[in-house]
Amino acid sequence: MGGSILTLDTILSATFHFVRKWSPDLSRSASRDLLRFVVIRLYDQERGKLLTAQLAVSQGTLGRKLGLSRQWVGILLARLQATGWVEYYAPVLEDGMHGSTVVRIGRQLKRLLVMLSKSKWGKKPVKPAANSRWHFSPSKREKEYLLILEKEKAPLPPSLLDKIPLLRTWLKRGET
Repeated sequence: MGGSILTLDTILSATFHFVRKWSPDLSRSASRDLLRFVVIRLYDQERGKLLTAQLAVSQGTLGRKLGLSRQWVGILLARLQATGWVEYYAPVLEDGMHGSTVVRIGRQLKRLLVMLSKSKWGKKPVKPAANSRWHFSPSKREKEYLLILEKEKAPLPPSLLDKIPLLRTWLKRGET
C-alpha cells in the first residue's frame, strides 16, 4: 500500500459503504458490528497495516464485547468469510479442543484497501490529525518500556537509603 497508511475512519466509512454494495445481505445484520470491531482491533494491533494483521481472540470474548453469544459470533464469522470480508480459523489443540480464533482480512477487504490506496485521496498529502492526543494502544514492548521508565523516576524508599547511607549522600550531592 505504499508509504502512506490510511486512516481508520476512512477505512470504516468505505467498508460500510461497500458492504451494502457488494454484500447486501450483510448490510442490516450484526455482521457489520462484528466486522467493524475486527477491523478496529486489526488496525490498532498492526498500527494501520491491515494487509499483514492477524488477530487471535476467542469467539466468547468477541461475543461479550459485542453483546452476542459465542455461537452467534461463529455464525457471523462464517457469513463474513463466505462473503470474503474476513478469513478465520481456529486451530485444534492437542486435547481436541479448538484454540483462539485467528482472524485476518479477506479478499473483499483487501480489494477495498487497494482501491483506497490508489484513489486520489491516497496520493495527495494529508494534514495531520487535528487532535494530537489520539494514540494507539501501546504494544507489549512499549508497556514494558514505560514501566521501566516509571520505576526509574520513582524515588527510592527511605528503608533502602537507611541501609546504604553512601547512596543517600550521593543522591543529595546535586541538591545544594
